[in-house]
Amino acid sequence: MKVGIVGIGNMGSKYVNKFKELNLDYVLIDSNPEQLSKFPDDVKKFQDIEKALSEDLDAVFVATSPQSHLPIARKFLDAGINVMVEKPPSLSRKELEETLELAYKKNVYLSVSEIELKSSTVRNLSLDKNVSFVEGYRLNLGKGYINPFFDLAWHDLYIFHYLFGNFKIKDVKVENNIAKVKAESENTEFDLQVAWLNPFTRREWILKTKDGDLVLNFAEDKIIYPSGEVKEKDNKDKLKLMIEEFLNKPSYDSTLRSINILKEIEKIKI
Repeated sequence: MKVGIVGIGNMGSKYVNKFKELNLDYVLIDSNPEQLSKFPDDVKKFQDIEKALSEDLDAVFVATSPQSHLPIARKFLDAGINVMVEKPPSLSRKELEETLELAYKKNVYLSVSEIELKSSTVRNLSLDKNVSFVEGYRLNLGKGYINPFFDLAWHDLYIFHYLFGNFKIKDVKVENNIAKVKAESENTEFDLQVAWLNPFTRREWILKTKDGDLVLNFAEDKIIYPSGEVKEKDNKDKLKLMIEEFLNKPSYDSTLRSINILKEIEKIKI
């Protein structure tokens, strides 16, 4: 199987490392020659996407700026190649819907990175109790690329959608550098706090059940059940798992979740 990666900066280079571990044949695509020069000469490199299309690629991963994800993806989809883009896939729901329509038309797959669904915490979660309320935190020391909402809350919103179904964002406020998000699905309310440049890191969900609090510790990738039982991380690599699933069993699920998220985001100003 032969794959391509477009954008070989911080996130793109992580994909390359996993391609090596998976023994995949891969090509590098980046408009910046300095980025390409960081990799060995025996790897095929392209600055021009049109030239890269001459390669017999089975799939392409796009890890550029969010504004360029879908214009790049469309070039490969139009050529009959499956594409996964990093999150957020776009800042426009309409653009994502139109790109998905192209994928349908070409009978190929468009997916969006949902790496946290492959975390030990989500994969090993046994959720057999009704959850009435989720209190979530994604407070980071560092800074991202658009704003804390797009950069951080996106993860929590696709996890919430995956676990509890379609949701609506009821309110978003920014107080003291922290974005506070209120959302709800059919039976579950969600209060989430996200921030860049926070004095400390906290990545955690507290799920309120009739038997007590169920804690998802995303920082340590472990689950603490109301009984006190702790499910430690299983040390499986979430990025590798996500890449393998996309290559072997691609689907539109992540893109459909993203459309729902963007639909809700368009109702607010953030």
